[in-house]
Amino acid sequence: MRIVKKKQLAGSLKELEYLNIPIPGKQKKASDCLAGLAFLYPGQRIPESGYLLHPTEEFLYIKSGRILVETQTGSEIAEKGDLIFMPPREPHSNINIADQQAEILWCRSNS
Repeated sequence: MRIVKKKQLAGSLKELEYLNIPIPGKQKKASDCLAGLAFLYPGQRIPESGYLLHPTEEFLYIKSGRILVETQTGSEIAEKGDLIFMPPREPHSNINIADQQAEILWCRSNS
């Protein structure tokens, strides 16, 4: 897991060079991608138990709220404006730890 904080996204392009995450052999067309919005109520966990596990990379953008992102190796808090990169096959869960609904924009390839 990698979380890029909103304040890091506000930097110059030179400062953001490390955000370039090349994925060899993964040049995909839009038809190969899945994307959507997830809405989590305060205290809601996705999934309800266990972990999510995707065969491909996933990006999540926190549109609102505070999310506790848990993996099998640790946890980190992502807030409004933060971007999360989840490597393929990394078990993870998302918990809304705010007192208001959270909104997450997610995107991953379909294969």
